[in-house]
Amino acid sequence: MRIVRPAGFEPSTYGLVAITNRLLVITQIFMSAAIVLSARPSFEHVISLAISTLGVAMGTWAIVAMGIRRVSVMPDLKSSARLTTTGPYRFVRHPMYTALLLFAGGLAFSPFAIWKATAWFILLFVLFSKTVIEEQQLRDRFPNYESYAKQTKRFIPLLI
Repeated sequence: MRIVRPAGFEPSTYGLVAITNRLLVITQIFMSAAIVLSARPSFEHVISLAISTLGVAMGTWAIVAMGIRRVSVMPDLKSSARLTTTGPYRFVRHPMYTALLLFAGGLAFSPFAIWKATAWFILLFVLFSKTVIEEQQLRDRFPNYESYAKQTKRFIPLLI
């Protein structure tokens, strides 16, 4: 029996992989929104605001380096994807995720609450899971990704 796939079929657009990817994105959005909408930034939280501002700056830099048309919240590579190794991608493989973690992390302390810290750790787990999916696709599509991954950390330069 031969399986007929529609034109433009990509394995991650159907089935369990697609459901998993969508659940990761929904959880990412929900955790981020919960933290952002509960934040009450003030000048008492100068360090928190500085961390969040750093996240916004890094995210903007990453989007400019990659190109706005290539950005997607889904962990699937677009057909127009190219391997970006310039800008913040010289230092970390996933600067947009690092930016989101910084932004949400700063707001989680404005003011701090245990549930916001828990939401941030869930966000970290979701973003790490998305990187595993993305990196497998990047390895499959770009032969030089493996050497790039060996010399560039995932989220934090020199550490993670």
